[in-house]
Amino acid sequence: MAKDIAAFKAAGDKAVLESLEKIKKDDSNIFITVCGSSKTAGSGPLAGVPIALSDNISVKDVETTCASKILKGYIPPFSGKAVLDLENAGAVIIGKTNMTEFGILGAPSAYGPAQNPHDKTKKAGPSSAAAAVAAGLVPAAVSSDAGGILRVSASFCGTVAFKPSYGAISRYGLIYYAGSLDQIGVTAATVSDAALVAEILSGNDLCDTTSLPEKLVYTDKIKSGDKPLDGFRIGIPEEFLEGVTADVMKTFEEAVSTFEKLGAVCKKFSMKTAKYMQPVHDIIAAGESSAMLAKYDGTRFGPRAEADNWHEMIAKTRALFGPVVRRRIMLGVYLLKTAQYNDYYMKSMQTRTLIIEEFESVFQEYDLLVSPTTKDIAPVIGTPCNGGCADELSSFSAAIAGADLAGLPAATVPCGFVGKLPAGLQIIGGYLKDANVIAAAEAFEKAADFVKVQEAV
Repeated sequence: MAKDIAAFKAAGDKAVLESLEKIKKDDSNIFITVCGSSKTAGSGPLAGVPIALSDNISVKDVETTCASKILKGYIPPFSGKAVLDLENAGAVIIGKTNMTEFGILGAPSAYGPAQNPHDKTKKAGPSSAAAAVAAGLVPAAVSSDAGGILRVSASFCGTVAFKPSYGAISRYGLIYYAGSLDQIGVTAATVSDAALVAEILSGNDLCDTTSLPEKLVYTDKIKSGDKPLDGFRIGIPEEFLEGVTADVMKTFEEAVSTFEKLGAVCKKFSMKTAKYMQPVHDIIAAGESSAMLAKYDGTRFGPRAEADNWHEMIAKTRALFGPVVRRRIMLGVYLLKTAQYNDYYMKSMQTRTLIIEEFESVFQEYDLLVSPTTKDIAPVIGTPCNGGCADELSSFSAAIAGADLAGLPAATVPCGFVGKLPAGLQIIGGYLKDANVIAAAEAFEKAADFVKVQEAV
């Protein structure tokens, strides 16, 4: 099962070769492309460590498809900032992991579903980056997290995932579908490994106008001792618990008890805007995706359908989009039309402002918010997952959608098992309060001792 960065570094020069051998033998459909054999390790904190990327992060001269037929054969002429940062830290990019098409929840991958390492009849989640870590193929992976695809997958697979504050990690080279919502995140076997990789990726980038001017430090709030969270005020929005299954709720309640033993004060409260978070996220994501995906028409990227004229070529080429993506584009175009723009998209943007303002108010009283990451454990392959995914929309729950809308830092940490499948705990912090999230996640991980339990499964 999952192994941390230290375990891979201990293998020395054999780490990459062993990782490649495991990937070749694995039949879980986790990887779309393997590219580690052509790369050499450098020096730095990740020297010789194999790292995976989701298939929507550009790597120079490596096919990048976003798990879509419409980008089959696309070879980026450059590497994204995240790739350059990883390679400068000595990491070896081992390959590109499977994902939902363009990272849209509910949009099946053109390469088929990936299997969950804990039970191959279950889904690995919308981003197979977490499955690559859970299966022990790599110690960490970098993935986009639109609609919470990385956090949801980490919850299903029993790994740690961390999405920093919006702008902390450059998105240069990321093929995103919703510009104001998507971010790059990290999944790893442990909180410390996720924080290490995220810190390597953090920093200003002139190629990304949304990137923050200063590099964030994620580990400066971590404390030791019996009460490392003494003084922390943790809020539990009641609306974030709606629809959660009894088994997952039990693991969450045990997690809350653990936080209290660590010195934190936990309290339930109500968020007025919570009921709007998921629909607002879905409307904004649909509108932005219709605009972002418009450029995939066979003119510049990917395959081009044979046709008698330009208009027919465009129509035939765009038919390469999967049916869910096509419906998403049509919905977005409809929402952005003049007749609907004010009633739907603009109203959603105004509501988003109210959601952000309420989060700011809430974080005047609480240091962190916690909730189950997903309402249930990983579903069976071939069945629709719960939440927004079942309706082919972008957000998975109010808790996931809210963190995305406000650009807040959020981490997912394993908090127990339901049968032999893991359940996840989501920790959300105030904007730029990433260190609080990592401190709480680290303290909880050590107290719950989940890594050892996971190895025994």
